Amino acid sequence: MNTALLLLFFTACEGEPPEQVLTTDLSYYQDVAPLLSRSCVGCHDANSTLGAMDLSSYEQAQTWAPVIASEVEAGTMPPWRADTDCNSYKDTLALSEEEKGLILEWATLGTPEGDPQAATELTEPRRPPTLDRVDMELTMPVAFTPAGSPDDYRCFLMEWPAEQDVWVTGFEITPGNYETVHHVIPYLIDPEDADGYRALDAADEGEGYRCYGGPGGDVTTLINTRWLGSWAPGGGASTFPQGTGLQVAPGSLVAFQVHYYVEPGTTPEPDQSSIQLKIEEQAQGWGDVQPWTDVQWVLGLGMEIPPETQGVTHTFSYALGQSDRFAMHSLALHMHTLGRSGRMVVKHEDGSETCLIDVPAYDFNWQRSYLLETPYVAVPGDTIELTCTWDNPGSEQVSWGDGTGDEMCLGISYLSAP
Repeated sequence: MNTALLLLFFTACEGEPPEQVLTTDLSYYQDVAPLLSRSCVGCHDANSTLGAMDLSSYEQAQTWAPVIASEVEAGTMPPWRADTDCNSYKDTLALSEEEKGLILEWATLGTPEGDPQAATELTEPRRPPTLDRVDMELTMPVAFTPAGSPDDYRCFLMEWPAEQDVWVTGFEITPGNYETVHHVIPYLIDPEDADGYRALDAADEGEGYRCYGGPGGDVTTLINTRWLGSWAPGGGASTFPQGTGLQVAPGSLVAFQVHYYVEPGTTPEPDQSSIQLKIEEQAQGWGDVQPWTDVQWVLGLGMEIPPETQGVTHTFSYALGQSDRFAMHSLALHMHTLGRSGRMVVKHEDGSETCLIDVPAYDFNWQRSYLLETPYVAVPGDTIELTCTWDNPGSEQVSWGDGTGDEMCLGISYLSAP
C-alpha cells in the first residue's frame, strides 16, 4: 500500500491519522519547492500581477496546498497546454506525470516541511517572457468603447515613425482592457497601400473603422497582409531568433485590429491597447509571422460543426512546393470557446511525420506561443497539416466566423530563412 493510501486507511479506521505516520522522506524543501519554483512561482509570488496567490514560501504553499493539488490533478495549472511528448519546447512549465504525483502525494501527506538546512537547490522561476528592451511603442490614438454587442471588430491606424528601413525583432501587445479584448492582430500596411487605408478610416465615423475579416474589412486583405504579431488570452512577449526580423519601410502604417467581446447584459468599458517593439536598424535576415488555415474555411465552406456534437474534427494540409524552404521556430493555436484540441504536424514523403505541436486540452484563456527547442526546417516534399477538434453542445450549427460564438482554426508560426 502506498503512503497516500496508508494515510487514507488510518483516517477511515481511526478518524484522524497519527501526526507522524510518514513512511516517506518526501517534503517541501527537498522535493516540492524546486517544482513550484520552476513552474509556478514565476506567476505566483509577492510581486506578480498575474497569479492571485503567493507560492514562494513553505507557509504560503502549505496554505494553498488543497488548491495546488486540485489544479495540478485537473491539469489546469501550470498553464502549459502543449504535450511535451510531441516536441521539446524552450522554458517549459509542464510537470511530468511523476512530478504531478509527487505534489499530490505531498498534499495528501499533510504537507511535510522537511529540513530547510538540507533544502534542494531551487530552479530559477520561469517567468512570462518579456522584451529585453523597448525601442518603440505604438498606442491606439484614443480610448475606444466597443459599440457592437457581443462582438465588435475595430481597426486603428498608427503611423510608422521610423524614417528609414528598420527590422522588428520582437513585440509585446498590451491590451488596455482584458475584460473586453478578445484578440489583437497588428497588420503591416506597405507605403503604397497607406492612402487606401487612410480613406477607409476617414469614411467611418468615430475612432478607427470597422474591419471584420482582414484589415481592409475583407478576406483578401486578411490573406495578403503581413502580420506584425498577435495577442490572445495567455499570450506574452515574443523575441524573434537572433539575426532575423520583419522589415518595415518608412511611410508604412500599422492597422491595429482589435476584436472586442462584450458579455451580453454588461456595460462595455473603454480600451486603449498598445504594442511595444524591439527594433534593429541593421539589416536582419528574412522573418515572417505566418498564419496557417484553409482559405475555404474563411470563405464559409467546409468547417461546419453540427449542433449537439462532440469531437468534430477538420484538417487543413499545405504541401510545400519546390521553392518552399523555411525554418519554423514557434507554434501557437487559435480557436474560440468550443475548441477541444488541436495539433500541427509535418508529413513526409516516406510516410513518417514530425509532430510540431499537440494541444490535447485546448483552453481559450491560455493561448500562448510555444518556442521549439530545435527549429524545424521544412523542405520541398513536406506537408504541413493543421487539425482542430471542437465540442458543440448548443442547438445551432457553428462554422468559421469573426464572432466569439463562431469558431476558427488557426496555426501561427514564426518563420525564417533556413
